[in-house]
Amino acid sequence: MLKQIILALLFIGVAVNAKVSREQIADAHKELAAVVQADNKCTTPADCTTEPTGSRACGGPNGYIVYSVKSSNAENIRLLAQKTVKLERLYNSDNSVMSICSMVMPPTVVCDQAKKCAAGSTSSPFISGPL
Repeated sequence: MLKQIILALLFIGVAVNAKVSREQIADAHKELAAVVQADNKCTTPADCTTEPTGSRACGGPNGYIVYSVKSSNAENIRLLAQKTVKLERLYNSDNSVMSICSMVMPPTVVCDQAKKCAAGSTSSPFISGPL
């Protein structure tokens, strides 16, 4: 509960102080990765899920984080992932950032041999066929 209150206050702080730096974004991504790695155990792929991270200037996420839904940090992971989205949206808006407008699809999730959630392959919305 305390972590959620702290993260909520961080979101409010970001909204009030609309200037976001690349360092703040990088730090948020590092914190997210560290929290995921701290408790990312699984027994089957059903224990794993994805959450969008970051934000492209023309919309959609920059990527996805794979984590265990059984993690004691699952709610914190979702909040931190949302924080990366909000920070990058603000940065993109404040700095008139342009980006490629390709869609990033969520990866499939696997429970690897080390019993950790990991990204499998990324599915494509496009079906290749003969020209």
